[in-house]
Amino acid sequence: MDGCRPLPEDIVLDILLRLPVESLSRFKCVCKHWYALIKSPSFIEKHFHHKNNRSRLLVGNMKMSREGLTIVRSVVFSVLPEKIVPGVTPEQKILLQLPRVSDFQCVAGPVDGLFVVQKKFYGDDARFGVWNPATREFRSLPPAPFEIEDYLSDHDHQFGLGFDLLTQDYKVVWIRVFWDEPGQGLHPHVYACVYSSCNNSWKNLSPAFPSNCTLNAPLDATYLNGVYYWLSRGLDEIYRIRSFDMGSERFGEMQGPDIPSEDWGALTLRGDSLAMLTGDPGKPMTSIYDLWIMEQEGSWSKVLTVQPSIDAHWPRNIWENDKMLFEINGTSQLVLYDPTTSQVTDLGFELDLSIAGCWVFNYKESLAPIKRGNETQRQDNAVEQIEQFFNTVPIDGEPLLTVDDSDYSD
Repeated sequence: MDGCRPLPEDIVLDILLRLPVESLSRFKCVCKHWYALIKSPSFIEKHFHHKNNRSRLLVGNMKMSREGLTIVRSVVFSVLPEKIVPGVTPEQKILLQLPRVSDFQCVAGPVDGLFVVQKKFYGDDARFGVWNPATREFRSLPPAPFEIEDYLSDHDHQFGLGFDLLTQDYKVVWIRVFWDEPGQGLHPHVYACVYSSCNNSWKNLSPAFPSNCTLNAPLDATYLNGVYYWLSRGLDEIYRIRSFDMGSERFGEMQGPDIPSEDWGALTLRGDSLAMLTGDPGKPMTSIYDLWIMEQEGSWSKVLTVQPSIDAHWPRNIWENDKMLFEINGTSQLVLYDPTTSQVTDLGFELDLSIAGCWVFNYKESLAPIKRGNETQRQDNAVEQIEQFFNTVPIDGEPLLTVDDSDYSD
């Protein structure tokens, strides 16, 4: 007898729940029992909500340049430490770097640690992929089945990632607005479809909201308890909240906070509440922002008012309930502003303010899987798959088109 006894199961579980995703990905190879445990939905949920899995800032920074007739985009995703020391530029950990791509458009999320990335495909069409930075999994989504009349002009679109609580299915909803004549806004047509990760397919929907309203992209993922939210504005200039229920796959509407029609507004999350940041952004030293939270459907309460003592700027998100993140126009910096101390902390990013190429997210690591069923993917190949999803621009300036239709089959 060697005197060694296995640890009780509850102690093993408690230890594993405290570990980062990178360690757990390695420990799946220890034994079949640990493999099954770490991949189980109950463990994934407990790990995501564990107190050791703290929220951090994840920043996407895109810059653009022209080489002859080719537009070259450089995109870097970095995560910052859990604790940001006031006045000290934090160290950045690069999660993904796309140094020379031609078709990166934007990124949205996170929901359970997952992001949706968008690329231009051909003409005015677009394609999406789902990415888990922690597990380094990536999945390109099949083309959406929109049947658009030739005479329509693409005007606007919004998309959102969410989770169907009943079927345990991650879904992407995509809304597109078309005009009869470019720039005229005549007889707008609204189309929508939803993607199911379980089925790896899209289906068309019938949007139940006026076609003459504008949907605004949120500052962060505004998914909450099975529902995704957008801020909208109609011809009456009144802010309303449009929603999409991931389970019933129905659109809805409710009232936003009572704010002046001339004020700027954007949705985000504050803890476990839907929040709206409003104000008159950009004015040096004099901009005033209000933060509202939704206490129950259609009922809003103002919880914070901030007047940042900073130069001309643009708000990017909120952090730890009351701190704010701003782009500084004059210096192209991304800064964190603490209203209780008026402390401004440079986060160490040089931004390209000529484009809308900065995204700041409240991010927590997640084991949430992207691949389903018998699909497999080596972690060390995920970055390569993301790189292949986008069109890489070689040094000579000619883009390389890389489309792998094998990713669209189950």
